[in-house]
Amino acid sequence: MDRPLRPGIILAAAVILPALLFAILLRHENGHQRDTLQNEGAVATLLAREQTLRIVETGILSLDRVMAAVAGLNWSQIQARRTALQADLRHIEEGRADTLAILALVRPDGRIAAAGGPDQAPNAQAGNLEVLRAAREGSAAVTFEAAPEELAAQGAGLLIGRGRAPEGRPFDGAVLAVLRAEAFFTAWAQATSQSGARFALVRDDGTIVLRQNAAPGMPASLGPNDTLRRAIALNVAGRRRGPNRPQAPLAADPFGDAAAQFVFWRPLGSLPLNIVYTVPADTMQRFASVSTALIALSCFLTGLFLALFAFMMRRRMQRERETFQRLEDNASDLRAEIARREAAEVGLRNAQRMEGLGRLTGGVAHDFNNLLTAILGTARALERHLGPRADERTKRLLGAAVAAVDRGARLNASLLAFARRQPLVLATVNANVLVEEFKPLLRRALDESINLEIALDQKLPPCRADAAQLEAALLNLVINARDAMPRGGTIRVVSRRAWLQEQALAGNAEAQPGPYVAIEVRDSGEGMPPEVRERAFEPFFTTKENGRGTGLGLSQVFGFMRQIGGHVAIQSAQRRGTTVTLYLPLGSETEARVHRAVAAPGAAMMSGAGVSVLVVEDEPAVRGVAVEMLTDAGFSVLAAPDGPTALQLLREGVPADIIFSDVVMPGGMSGVDLAREARKLRPGAAILLASGYAAEALAKHGGEGEFDLIPKPYDMDAVLSRFAALVRRRAPAAAVAAQDNRPAVVAARR
Repeated sequence: MDRPLRPGIILAAAVILPALLFAILLRHENGHQRDTLQNEGAVATLLAREQTLRIVETGILSLDRVMAAVAGLNWSQIQARRTALQADLRHIEEGRADTLAILALVRPDGRIAAAGGPDQAPNAQAGNLEVLRAAREGSAAVTFEAAPEELAAQGAGLLIGRGRAPEGRPFDGAVLAVLRAEAFFTAWAQATSQSGARFALVRDDGTIVLRQNAAPGMPASLGPNDTLRRAIALNVAGRRRGPNRPQAPLAADPFGDAAAQFVFWRPLGSLPLNIVYTVPADTMQRFASVSTALIALSCFLTGLFLALFAFMMRRRMQRERETFQRLEDNASDLRAEIARREAAEVGLRNAQRMEGLGRLTGGVAHDFNNLLTAILGTARALERHLGPRADERTKRLLGAAVAAVDRGARLNASLLAFARRQPLVLATVNANVLVEEFKPLLRRALDESINLEIALDQKLPPCRADAAQLEAALLNLVINARDAMPRGGTIRVVSRRAWLQEQALAGNAEAQPGPYVAIEVRDSGEGMPPEVRERAFEPFFTTKENGRGTGLGLSQVFGFMRQIGGHVAIQSAQRRGTTVTLYLPLGSETEARVHRAVAAPGAAMMSGAGVSVLVVEDEPAVRGVAVEMLTDAGFSVLAAPDGPTALQLLREGVPADIIFSDVVMPGGMSGVDLAREARKLRPGAAILLASGYAAEALAKHGGEGEFDLIPKPYDMDAVLSRFAALVRRRAPAAAVAAQDNRPAVVAARR
């Protein structure tokens, strides 16, 4: 039979066990309080530092803008422009009114030369500022101090400044800015919810430049033996040994109000400032007293209450860890979003630059085609005029002129490809078959020291492209790869399936996220530095020697891929080779735009006898050449410089069996508009349009597929062939018009 426990043992257990449990829990709670305090201080100083850096950097950027505005000006010139400078300073202040209170320019003698705020009169004295003393000593760094009352209203905030003269140059005045204290206080208030917590900004030398909830009479700097000041000095001395980290809490009194504080602080990046966060010690002691009472009470409760308390403590710590983890995750997401936006902005800037170059290139190509038309027409006219009388030297010179025009036309075609204004014949293309059939020509373009490898995805879907332009793009890429390997190497052409996300297409409005057919051209050459890679698609940009390249190969590839709704990307690093990838839209997802050939093959020549032509061209040289050319062919020719003049001639009844007009003309009326109005007045007249933009001109002006078009430059044979084809097609329409008693002109006189 078991012996019952003695009362003394039960009493001892009732006293010893709760006391032991109380001691254990109390020790645990003290450690938890320290961890909580440490975590809260780390988070609060981290958030406050980021917000403070943002505000200070805003002020530094404002200083830089003022420095740029007065760069290179002496003080006489600044005085002469004082009114304009004050307006500029006021504009900068108003643009950053939430953070910027005052922006001023100070003379070397300490007088304010110009200020944005209305309360700072020019010539006011600011000579006792530390920024001026630092600048006189030759420092060009940004200096921070509390804004003095004589310069700004009490409590205006933080004064930052920088000398005008570069490092080591004689003192030449300074630029000042006062940042609003409210901007800092608002940002700091969002960093913590701790009751009684305060923030301050302390310079590395212990000077307190800004305090939150500062009472009158507080010291302007930390004492020489202050714990916080010594810790900051040690951190400044050891900055070369590693990056700045959150510092361990201290027991100090940076606000000088004789109240013990727990102090957390972080250096403000590379700036000579530190963010200081304080929590009253008595607050933490009250929290500790409450916890101790709860622990003592729990020790006298039953095991159920002890288990419940332990469970609650565990849940509390878990919630705190989750909260801290959420803050870390949010910070990571924020950094990732910032990086994504920066990448998107870079892509957008590059796309805008390339779009501007494309518009400029298209305009140049249009004018260039007009000049080529005039030159070609003049050369052909001289050939016809001289006839058998031309000697061999004259024939050779005229032939050279015609060859130069042909070469210029090919160069212009490359410019139009970059500007995305070249005519395309889009069709469903098997990229693997195209590469295999084109491989012999690629092989002939390479040296024997270069090995060509082909790797094709046999399950590759069809794509949508212009086969001829795609072959030209591949040839350009292979030739560029060959030139990047002067000592030989390997070129690898790979086809594969690809999927492009929206981020990869930043700045490319013509392409959409989704599946693509990818063709890669890889080389083992020298690679490109970043500055060359960013400009690789610009026209006439080349790193090759003079005479070895025009700089139009990659720009032609760029324009072609954008025009078909695709994408092109370059991956390159020095001494690691280059990979250029063409992303072609799938054949099943891209709408075909078929541009038919502009000249009918085998068309017969037309005699101009008895046929009248109205030539409409705004360029005098081109108009003169066209009139001369058609007159020589026997046509009866009348010319007009623009669309309204041509319409007026038609209304007056001038004969016009054929209307030959430019597309892009001044006066508010394009060639397409003129053709539509002329068709109403003369239903039987044949209409032929000409443009240096080729088929793109009709698409831009809404006439694609409606009218026939001949590209510039053109010669007599091409024009007469097109006239003959047009007259044959328009003859039935003229007959129908005559039967309906509508006003029409016979399209052709045999």
